[in-house]
Parts: sequence; structure tokens; C-alpha cells
Amino acid sequence: MRLSSIFLITVALVAGLVGCGGGTLVEYDLTIASTAGGSVITPGEEAYTYDEGEVVDLAAEADAGYQFVNWTGDVDTIADVEDATTTITMEDNYSITARFEEVPPDEEPTGGGCFIATAAYGTPMAEEIEVLREYRDGYLLTNPVGKALVDFYYRISPPTAEFINEHPNLRPIVRVGLLPAVALSTVAVNTTLAEKIAIIGLLVLVSVALAVWATRRRGRGSEYG
Repeated sequence: MRLSSIFLITVALVAGLVGCGGGTLVEYDLTIASTAGGSVITPGEEAYTYDEGEVVDLAAEADAGYQFVNWTGDVDTIADVEDATTTITMEDNYSITARFEEVPPDEEPTGGGCFIATAAYGTPMAEEIEVLREYRDGYLLTNPVGKALVDFYYRISPPTAEFINEHPNLRPIVRVGLLPAVALSTVAVNTTLAEKIAIIGLLVLVSVALAVWATRRRGRGSEYG
């Protein structure tokens, strides 16, 4: 009797463990491709398997002379189909394509385009590049002078970026050279109007102080001369 009771208890425990297993893990396939003129660099271009509900980072990068247009295919769960850097939530098997098109003459690329910065930081998803994009879109492209600067940048940027990609040891040097632009962009994008005014005022005071100091130094030099 005692042995049969132990057997029944064991069976009940096993059945309980099986019942509390949480169900079968569901996985879905994500197939990624791109049209001519660019590529998907995150996660890449092939078929991947993810758990149900997993949020997957997507990043597409245009080749020189092309621009990102949008994501096509099974795009219902893509956060922003017109953003080269976005996410997709896995709720089924999906097949998506990054679409690119050739940049018309005298038109700046959209959805990226920071060629030199991308080459320097090694990825279009770097925080510094995102700040530079926000500064470009919010400040430079809103006026004729800024548009001219952006157009000039897009003309010289592709060969420079290609040279950096061919010589990876130059990346740290280029990143140092980009620091002033990143700092200026960060101040413009992430500060309020009052903070901008205060910073500009401080820069003006520093410039005036340096000018006065330089003038006095030249004056003293001429007296001794």
C-alpha cells in the first residue's frame, strides 16, 4: 500500500511539472534583403530566427550616390518604414527588403547620408551620428546656406569615406577631428533657448577677453621693441 502511494505521488509530481512548463517556445523567421544601391548592415542580409515578441534592430546604409527610401514587404510591425535605422517586432514569419534609389542631382540623401561620420564610427547607429543627423535636419536644411554646406558635404564625402574604410587606422584620428562638430550639434539639439543664449554669451565673452589680451600683449611687445 505504501509503495503504491509513493508511486501515485511521484506520478502526480511529474504531471504537475509538465503542466507548469510554460508552453512551447514559438520562433519565427526573418528574411532580409535589399535592392541595388545599398545594404542592410544590422543584422545583415539572410534568414534569421527569433523568439516570438522579440524586437530586432534594423539598420540600412546607402552606397555613394544612392539614398534609403523605405522598408517593403511584411512591414506591419516595423516601427518606422521610412527610417533607415528602426526596429521590427517578431509576431510571425516576415520577409522585408530595404529599398534604395539613386540620388537625383542637387538633392541631399535622406535616411542617413553621414558618410564620413559613419566610416569614422564604424556604424550608422552611433549616438554621435544621430546627433549630427538631427542637427542637419533641424538646422542646416532649414536655410539656403545650410543646404549649400550639406550639398558640398555630400559631394566630397563618398570618396573620403571610402578612403577611411580602406584605412581603418585613420578612424580614431577622424573621430577626434569630428569632436567640434559633434559638440556643436549636441549643444544645438539638446539645449533650451535660454541655455543656447547663455553658451553663446559665454563664448562671446571668452572671445573678447582673448582679443583684449592679444592686443595688450602686442602693445607691450612694441614698447619693448
